[in-house]
Amino acid sequence: MITTAVILAIAAAFCLALGTHFQQHAVAAMAPGLRRKATWVTGLGLMGLVTVLNVVALGLGPVAIVQPIGAVSLVFAVLIGRRYFGLRFGAPLLISIAVTLFGIFSFVATSARFAHDISVNAQSVTWLLTVLIALTLFAGLFSFSSAGHIPRVVMTGIVFGTVAAATHVLARSIVMSGLPGLDTFGLRWWALLAAVGLASAAGFWLVQTAYACGPAETVLAGLTVIDPIVAVIIGAAFFGEYTGLTPPAAIGLLVSAAVGIGGVWMLSRFHPKVLESRGTAHTASTVATSQTAQEGITL
Repeated sequence: MITTAVILAIAAAFCLALGTHFQQHAVAAMAPGLRRKATWVTGLGLMGLVTVLNVVALGLGPVAIVQPIGAVSLVFAVLIGRRYFGLRFGAPLLISIAVTLFGIFSFVATSARFAHDISVNAQSVTWLLTVLIALTLFAGLFSFSSAGHIPRVVMTGIVFGTVAAATHVLARSIVMSGLPGLDTFGLRWWALLAAVGLASAAGFWLVQTAYACGPAETVLAGLTVIDPIVAVIIGAAFFGEYTGLTPPAAIGLLVSAAVGIGGVWMLSRFHPKVLESRGTAHTASTVATSQTAQEGITL
């Protein structure tokens, strides 16, 4: 089952990369019209396919293995961006992607050694439900704030990481016991299912605002690093999925997470679109200074 879960997760990573590029291009670069709408809807359809593939994969394999595979979408994103959007990737950006991938796969390699089946009880479901509701409200408010691109990406990663953990709990329950398994804790299961839908909607809206103020690769990097880290933390804290984690392994997870986050920061600094915007701003500033100096001479 784990092999099937990995294959589905890789397919989801490809759809995520393609859908992210379509939506980011539609939101940030296309004029309003039928073509823009069609591009955005295509991206939405791909995101829907990502959800279906991930739900099935999370039902078949541990979240610590399935979620981080999404980092492969960065490789797909580079190929798609170069082939279809004419982006040129220099050494700093490729190094940034390599650092990000190294951090997330180190995280996977460590956490997968300690992953085992979840232990679900009424209290853990209640805690997860409470966290999902709180995050949904906060994400909705956050999307209308003046926060920049990176804070929006981080917040989206936290939301989707929590959604992934909850989806894993629901999917595993169905795989192990069928639909009747959702009746084990009564209304809590159905409330959790509804909360997953609301949190997904809030995260989806928040990621659209991130597309509007930054490159697609940064969004992908943030999601594929922060998302699995949050999912693993929730799995360990609420459902005992990583019981027996040794202190050296915990330190290894923290270091891997720090490396992955550092890679995301590097991506946000060295992406061609970011460098281009800086160059444009510098040129505008130089021109304005020159005009001011000329006006001073004239006076």
